[in-house]
Amino acid sequence: MTKRARPRLAYVVNNLNPGGTERLVVEMARAFTCDHDVAVFCLDEPGSWADSLRREGVPVHGLWRQPGLDLSVAMRLASLFRAAGVDIVHAHQCSAWFYAALSRLLHPAPRLVLEEHGRFFPEPDKPFRRLVNRLLIARLTHRFIAVSRDVRSRLARYEGLDASRIEVVYNGVAETPPLDPAERERLRAQFGFGPGDFVVGTVGRFDPVKNLPMLVSSIAAAAPEVPAIRGLLVGDGPAWLEIRRQVDEAGLADRIRLSGHREDARALVQCLDLFVLASFSEGTSMALLEAMAAGVAVAVTDVGGNPEIVSDGATGWVIPSGDGAALAEVMRRAATDPAQRRRLAEAGRQRYLQQFSLEAMLEAYRRIYAQLGGNAAGVLTGAGA
Repeated sequence: MTKRARPRLAYVVNNLNPGGTERLVVEMARAFTCDHDVAVFCLDEPGSWADSLRREGVPVHGLWRQPGLDLSVAMRLASLFRAAGVDIVHAHQCSAWFYAALSRLLHPAPRLVLEEHGRFFPEPDKPFRRLVNRLLIARLTHRFIAVSRDVRSRLARYEGLDASRIEVVYNGVAETPPLDPAERERLRAQFGFGPGDFVVGTVGRFDPVKNLPMLVSSIAAAAPEVPAIRGLLVGDGPAWLEIRRQVDEAGLADRIRLSGHREDARALVQCLDLFVLASFSEGTSMALLEAMAAGVAVAVTDVGGNPEIVSDGATGWVIPSGDGAALAEVMRRAATDPAQRRRLAEAGRQRYLQQFSLEAMLEAYRRIYAQLGGNAAGVLTGAGA
């Protein structure tokens, strides 16, 4: 056997279209190229962020999965992993995990990591899938990672995994350079917001699970007592037309702006006075962490990983899921008590610095890769399962 200078790391994901999981894959791929040979394998199309990685020297492969159970994906992954000499496969979310695990039946050499980011809402209960996972898929997997304690419990309940084997590694984000006040006002003015406006909003994919209709209706409910309240919703997705229609039919087009997808979304977070995550379900929201990192006050629903990140009354506001009246009340309090809002925003930023930095997350995965044999000094070509 001969030692290679650098281990070979493969990320498997559905695609690289804009989204929290996908952005995390892009950032991890970039970070680990310093000491790994990294490639990304997309079950479906490569996605709009693939070209940026390719320009940086990271290969991105599209497998163009067909509807239903497409076992050819597992066969092609095995062939590609063998040809590339992959040592570690890091599968993001359960679909990628399923096909990556099956590929080890044909090419068992790589070590396999599952990282689960979030769950469906409502959660489907599939006993047959749990059985297959316990008897086969889990046995082909070396490490199990959840991005929150809530996701860990759901993996155990709905995927049939042993909770004691599931590690929690919280997502992390990089700090964005702070906007100077003039630039912040200029960006806000692009949307028609003035210095005296109180801007509430969110950033992310427009998906039904985000419960954006409640955010819109809560802004409308708070407006009579807080005339300066405005809304800024940044992102795109399948629920965009529904939200556009709701805003128009409620006569809120002058109060609530929908920006669509923006490459400067991280900067736009800093234009908010209150960031809201009204979701029915969450793992560890990247947008939430970015808002906290930027020193923006946050309000979240009491679901998924949200209460693991935000402590009600200490680092932000936590409200019951689906409670639009409670969210409207938080908006009123945040707008009329700037001292409390600033106190919670600063406490949230300190919470981010202590536990949710990008560096902390990368160090956790660097340690996991090393434990799996992915340390550059000790990877042997031809290593078995």
